[in-house]
Amino acid sequence: MKLIFLICWVFITGCAQTFSDSSESAEGKSWDFDHQVQFEQYQISDNRYNLRIRSTTKTNFSRLSAFLVRQSFKICKNYGFKIEVVDGVETYNDEKYIKSYIPASLEANVECPIN
Repeated sequence: MKLIFLICWVFITGCAQTFSDSSESAEGKSWDFDHQVQFEQYQISDNRYNLRIRSTTKTNFSRLSAFLVRQSFKICKNYGFKIEVVDGVETYNDEKYIKSYIPASLEANVECPIN
């Protein structure tokens, strides 16, 4: 009986994981359910952040870049921010790419205006 109780307790506590939606205070890995993208966000300094939006086979570049701009606005809470793309923009050559090719993640540094 104790063994069954222990197994049930471990199963229930293991399933009690919380998922965080995207927010301006998110640090580390997060998932945005509205845009269906996984991203990492880290604060570099007072007004600088690093964003890495993970790419999958179902996520195209236009969705990644639109999410980058929206998340930058969420972080800075106003316009006037600067986005410096670090990695993830490549040229397209259909002879080079195959159907199972997964493009690189989009990584950028965001600098918020100083108020």
